Amino acid sequence: MKWMSRILYTVIFLVCIALIAVGQRNIGPAGLLVMLVGLAGILFLLYLYNRRFR
Repeated sequence: MKWMSRILYTVIFLVCIALIAVGQRNIGPAGLLVMLVGLAGILFLLYLYNRRFR
């Protein structure tokens, strides 16, 4: 089960990085929104990581 969660977190991280890259190509509010969604996903993963090691 532990390896399954690691794979899931890795996939989510790669999707968030892709969202940031795609959002950077689109200039305007839509691109900014896509980049913010990607950033929120990365921050959420960081929150989950830090929650375990309190």
